[in-house]
Amino acid sequence: MTRLATGLLLASTALCATSGAALAERTLRATVQVAVNHPIGANVVTFADTLRDISGGEMTVEIYDSAQLFKGSEVPKAVASGAIDIGVVLADEYSGTLPAAGVFSVPFLFPSYEVLARAADPDGAFRKTFDDMIASTGTKVLWWQDYGPVQLLSKGEALVEPSQMQGKLVRAMGKPSGDFIDAVGGTPVVIGGSEQFMAYQRGTVDVGMSGTTAVESRKLYEVMDHVTMTNHSLAEFIVVINDALFDALSDEEKAWVTEAAMVAEQSLREQTEANNEASADWLSDGHATVTPLTPEQLAAWQDAAAPAVEVFVRDGGDLGKQLVDAIQALY
Repeated sequence: MTRLATGLLLASTALCATSGAALAERTLRATVQVAVNHPIGANVVTFADTLRDISGGEMTVEIYDSAQLFKGSEVPKAVASGAIDIGVVLADEYSGTLPAAGVFSVPFLFPSYEVLARAADPDGAFRKTFDDMIASTGTKVLWWQDYGPVQLLSKGEALVEPSQMQGKLVRAMGKPSGDFIDAVGGTPVVIGGSEQFMAYQRGTVDVGMSGTTAVESRKLYEVMDHVTMTNHSLAEFIVVINDALFDALSDEEKAWVTEAAMVAEQSLREQTEANNEASADWLSDGHATVTPLTPEQLAAWQDAAAPAVEVFVRDGGDLGKQLVDAIQALY
């Protein structure tokens, strides 16, 4: 069975020809970077199943998982052009054209899950500013996928001091994470999520960045045996839909899609902290060395990373400053 067929089966959204069911009135195509049994992919399944149920089968979703159609860096343009209807993309992927979109990777800007949850309030200043910014690209944000904090991955030793980053090649997820790496003395190398294992295995970089759930699900612990719990940024994914397509939906279809998106967003947010903690515990149980930072060590990382925050505010312009101010108002 192909990966596409597997994804469609697991998503429970394909129509069964032998059942005699009529073709759906509208089928949306979605591209996902991970498998549908990964928390991010499973969350798209939640959206697909909810949309099918509340629409009475009038709207269904075909899920193309495991980056079989588009890599993460290709998703914004693919959705904006209509090459695919819906895409899951790391928010950082927009930062090349919209520097302020990298706000989730600004080091130590989001101190807790609670602050992120407040920032995600659809009626809040941060959420409105961020989603309106993405809308300028021809894609509309349907929902946010809270994937949790990012940690540092290494071989042989835990990275407990910023000085250990000096001269190291480090995986970056976009410009803000690259600025963080620069600030602490490393050299950033942009590597997509699906490309991490091979990059770490081949020694393309010395240091990795990822969340604990990804370390477990992508088996990154096989090539990186230390996880330092820096919690220095967030891996926040957004799910976007082609703007023209959304505008062409009927009012009823828009309501269905919006409701299903909010169900999916809340479902993942309720699970994220527990998922990350469970993966950290699993890794600690003989799979990798998981090292938390002491308050003094954390303070040293925050001090070393401070120039990256200044770079973000400078490069992000008025939008960047608005987003930082909106977040800090939630502390």
